[in-house]
Amino acid sequence: MRHAILLLAGGLAASTSTAQLPRIVVQGAGAPQVFTDLTAAIAAAQPNDVLYCSAGTFSYTGGLQIDKSLHFIGAGIHPDSTAATGTTSFYRSGGGNDPLYILQSASGSTFTGIYFDNNGGGNTNWRMIAYGTDATNDQAGNILFQRCRFRSSRINLAFEPSNSSPAMAGLTTTFDECVISAVIYGGNRGVVATRCILDQAGTITANNAGFTTVDHCVFLGPSLGDCYTAQISNTIFTGYPPGNWDFFCGDCGGATVTNVLNGFAHWAYGGNNTMTLVNSQQLTDASTLFVSESNYQYEFSDDLHPAANSPAIGFANDGTDAGIYGSSSPYKPGAVPYNPHFLQSTIAPATNSNGALPVNIKVAAQTH
Repeated sequence: MRHAILLLAGGLAASTSTAQLPRIVVQGAGAPQVFTDLTAAIAAAQPNDVLYCSAGTFSYTGGLQIDKSLHFIGAGIHPDSTAATGTTSFYRSGGGNDPLYILQSASGSTFTGIYFDNNGGGNTNWRMIAYGTDATNDQAGNILFQRCRFRSSRINLAFEPSNSSPAMAGLTTTFDECVISAVIYGGNRGVVATRCILDQAGTITANNAGFTTVDHCVFLGPSLGDCYTAQISNTIFTGYPPGNWDFFCGDCGGATVTNVLNGFAHWAYGGNNTMTLVNSQQLTDASTLFVSESNYQYEFSDDLHPAANSPAIGFANDGTDAGIYGSSSPYKPGAVPYNPHFLQSTIAPATNSNGALPVNIKVAAQTH
C-alpha cells in the first residue's frame, strides 16, 4: 500500500487547482527516488527497478533510450476508471521522427496502464516506439505491454522492420489487453496479441517469419498483412464498410485461422495465401456482434461484449465467447492496472481548526 500512496500523491496533486507536476517514484535496488521528468527517472533507475508513474503527461524528446530492464506502472488509460487520479500518458513532444528507443539491454521490460502518444498524429511513417538505434542493439525480447493504449503511429519491433529483418523467434513482444491505434511492424520478430482491440488505424504487419499469434482479439476494421504461418484464433474481424478493403489478410500464406469470425468479403488477397481455416466463418452482418460499436473507431463508451444472439457467444475453441471477453481471463473492464485502484478521493481545500487537512480516499484491491 505504501507504493500505491506514493503513486496517488502525484495523481491527486495533478488533479487539483494547485496542481504540481506529475511524479514518478523509482523503487527497487536503492532508496526510493521521486522525479517529475521521465528522462531523468530512466537515467537514475537501476536494472529491474519499478517506475510508478502518477496520472498526468510525461513529455520527452524523441531519441530517449531505455537501455535496461525496467517496469513502468501507470495509473491507467480509461477515463472512467481513473476518475480519482487521471490517466498516465507518455508523450513525445519533439525530436523529429526519433521515437522512444528500446534497446536489447532493456529485454524483459514491462509497461502497464500507459497511453503512448506523439506529435506525429495519424502519420504511420512516424515511429512512436522502435527497438534499437541500429541493427547492433535491436534484439530486445520478452517485452510486455499490458493495458496500454497507442495512438496512430508506428511501433517497430526491429531497427529495420521490413520483411528482410533477421528472423528471431525468441524475441517476443506481447500486447495484452491493449487498445492499439497504431501499426505494429513485426520485423520478423515474435508478436503475441491477446485480448487486444485494434481499430481502423491499427494492424500487425511485416512479420513473414511466422511468429505472429493473435488470440481473443477484436479488429474493428483492419486486416493483417505479411504474417505468414501466423496462428490466429478466437478473434473477431468486423471488416470495413462496402467499398473499402475487403480481405481478411494480405500475404498470410500458411496461417492457421481457428474459430475466427470474419466480416470481410474475402479471406485472402495477393500472393502466397494458402491458409488453413478451422471452424471459422464469414459474417453476413457485423452490426449484430457487439452491444455498442458502430464506427470502426474505438471509443471508451463502446461496449464490446457480445450482443444478444451475437455469433460470438460461445464461439471460441475454449467454449468461451470470441473476442476480448472470452478466454479464462477476459478483458478487464476499464483496463485497470494491477496496482490498487483509487475509486474516489475527497481533499478539503484548507486545513480544519486543528490544523489538519481532511482527506478521504477510497481504494479497491485488484486481483490481477
